[in-house]
Amino acid sequence: MIFKKKETEKSKEEKKMENQVTETPVSEKKEKKAKKKGKKKWIIIAAVVVVIGIIAVSGMKGKEVKIPVNVTQALKGDITQTVESSGVVASEEEKVYFSEVSGTVTDLKVVLGADVKAGDNVVSYDLADLETELKKVELETKANNYGIDATVTSLNESQRKASEAATNYEDAKKYVAHYSDCVSQINGQLSKATELSNQAAALEAEIAEVTKKLAAKPESEKLQEKLESKQKELKKVKKELSNYNVTELQSALEVCAGDLEAYKALEKQYEAEKEADPSIGSQKAQQSALKEVSNLTAAQAKENYQKAQAGVTIDFNGIVSSVDVVKGQTVTEGTPLFTVKNSEKVKATIAVSKYDLEKIAIGQKAKVTINGNEYDGTLSNLNKIAQANQSGTSMVNVDIHIENPDDKIFIGVEAKVYLETAKKEQVLLIPIECVNSDTKGEFCWVIVDGVATRKDIEIGISDDTYTEVVSGLNEGEQVVTDMTVALEEGMTVMAIEAGAEESTDAAVAAE
Repeated sequence: MIFKKKETEKSKEEKKMENQVTETPVSEKKEKKAKKKGKKKWIIIAAVVVVIGIIAVSGMKGKEVKIPVNVTQALKGDITQTVESSGVVASEEEKVYFSEVSGTVTDLKVVLGADVKAGDNVVSYDLADLETELKKVELETKANNYGIDATVTSLNESQRKASEAATNYEDAKKYVAHYSDCVSQINGQLSKATELSNQAAALEAEIAEVTKKLAAKPESEKLQEKLESKQKELKKVKKELSNYNVTELQSALEVCAGDLEAYKALEKQYEAEKEADPSIGSQKAQQSALKEVSNLTAAQAKENYQKAQAGVTIDFNGIVSSVDVVKGQTVTEGTPLFTVKNSEKVKATIAVSKYDLEKIAIGQKAKVTINGNEYDGTLSNLNKIAQANQSGTSMVNVDIHIENPDDKIFIGVEAKVYLETAKKEQVLLIPIECVNSDTKGEFCWVIVDGVATRKDIEIGISDDTYTEVVSGLNEGEQVVTDMTVALEEGMTVMAIEAGAEESTDAAVAAE
């Protein structure tokens, strides 16, 4: 069944928005529009003829005049709602290649706009200067490390001597204590021997005195007893004194006193030497850090040389979008060389208005036409920031991931996108020109027993031609698609089916 198309107020406004489109391509729309205008012209002519005929007949017979209206039936079918827009093909991934070394570019195999393949080696460097620099750094590192090792050895020796001195100091303290005790003991023994010697001398003197007195009084028993007592006491003292060798004791005292003084001197010396430089630990840590820096410098120079040997290799299939250096140019590390856009991860970016924004969602399927070739697509991203277009209308950029790209796709060319936003099967449909709206909402005119009747309806999704009727209308009802005069509730009309229009067209054409 063929339904004629009549734009609603909303659809007219939508079509004024930039990039707001329908499913039918522009060239086909113009052709359809031209056909519809021609067809409508013949329908109006036919309707006028019919009206004239009716007026003539009614004038003759006095019957009520019926207004002719075009109608179609509300029928069930499938409908797919789409958003159509034009956009630009872009890459979803791009990489700026920077120089990882400082040197001279001797070969450059990239051309703006040309294809490159993953694994292609496209940049070479002059290795001579880098090799010289590497050898220089390696020699400097060796020299630095020798000096560092010597310094650390000296510091270790200082620590060893301090540790040894500390041990010797403790030993010296023990010997000082030992020989101090030895001197003390010998002095005690000499003191005792002197005391005993003095006692013996005193006893001998007393015995001599008593002997002298006894010689004068030989009969004195008292003097005899005293003499014997003093002789016994002297014998005891001499026996005790015999235990002491004063000569040996004096020699031992001299030795012990000498050793004591020697160890006292060593104790003082070791006490000074045992205190190591407190900064030795920090100095050793500093030397270790210097050695690490030196080794890192050598490792970095070696790595740079290896990177220069490897050159620059492409990571993915793509298209060169910019070239920032030329062959023979001297670059530093971090200099941008060129940019590659991935040709296997591409998208079409379109702009949609607020009227379509509520219809779209991540994951929706799409058809993308590029240079006459069609590709499957999926809505992959919604930009959260709206931007005003040239006419000042706020638009939101939407990315459509192209799932099956090939070498016929060119970055930056125009792409036509047909985004499938909703789909329903076997729902009640009427042509979009049947839908009217006022302050009460959407409605359509239905012919019931030749009388025009308004029916308020709830509509669902729409495509370029049809609108889904959710409620308010029944399948098979005659819905007004076009009319020659404004309808009013209860007006008597003459319904002209779509088939009748075609018959009238044929008849007029035949004339």
